[in-house]
Amino acid sequence: MNHSSIESHIKTSHVKRAFSSASGSYDAHAVLQREIADRLLAHLSFTKIQPKRILDIGCGTGYFTRLLRGKFKRAEIVAVDLSEAMVQSTRQGHGRRLPWHGHHHHISGDAAALPLKAEQFDLVCSNLTMQWLSDPQAMLLEMRRVLAPGGLMLFSTFGRRTLAELRQSLASIEPERAGHVLPFPDVMSLGDALMKLPIELPVTDTDLFTLTYPDTISLIRELKGLGASASAIRGRKSGLYGRSLIKKLECEYSDKHRGEDGKIYATFEAIYGQAWYKKTGYEHREGMIPIRAAGDINLHGV
Repeated sequence: MNHSSIESHIKTSHVKRAFSSASGSYDAHAVLQREIADRLLAHLSFTKIQPKRILDIGCGTGYFTRLLRGKFKRAEIVAVDLSEAMVQSTRQGHGRRLPWHGHHHHISGDAAALPLKAEQFDLVCSNLTMQWLSDPQAMLLEMRRVLAPGGLMLFSTFGRRTLAELRQSLASIEPERAGHVLPFPDVMSLGDALMKLPIELPVTDTDLFTLTYPDTISLIRELKGLGASASAIRGRKSGLYGRSLIKKLECEYSDKHRGEDGKIYATFEAIYGQAWYKKTGYEHREGMIPIRAAGDINLHGV
């Protein structure tokens, strides 16, 4: 992954502020995030893992945490998020714990510097958090650090093709504006990053989604409602969603990225990754399993 490119965009403190502000509106806009969470959980159907302790990094409002609870009722689950407001939402979303259910723990913390001891979780998960880190490799290292022997790490992140239409439209208005959309990782660089860790049997695969919106402002409002604020990107003025740009963007985007039904469309690429614990000091026994790219999937946005 191109760390320098990503680091030049992300402000961790602003990411925290943006997602804290969006904690109340997040669920209303998170249709795609829930779909990707469901698909991430489905990856576990191909394993026989029965974890006793689970870590959910970047828990947000707790949707994926609750999916994990539904699948592994007896496991102890720790949910962590950079935003205290998101952690509180996850805590409130848990119902009354039944006697045969494992305990829940909720903490705030940075995914790149987890406030947790090493090798204590059998399953370390994260749904759509990695793209918001200035150094995704640091998050992968932390996931591996807290992974217990025999454990599995499983994650999803947005990929390089995400919001390609928005990037192209901004570039058409002013070439330098193309860089205002986050430089999401591509599947090959993410696979390479995984291979640098003491893990085995790494797998990466992708899904491509097409969401539709009545107009450009609806897309922008959804991104803002999810916490994808301009203030989280270094060098961006607060006017990313200003009236002047929105007007130009509406014309440019609608002209080139509008379907026959009259709605504009936006592409989102989800990358999934998983790998098993391997003791440090041993060479990889196997390389990456070939990438599977699923067909386009249409979902309707706001």
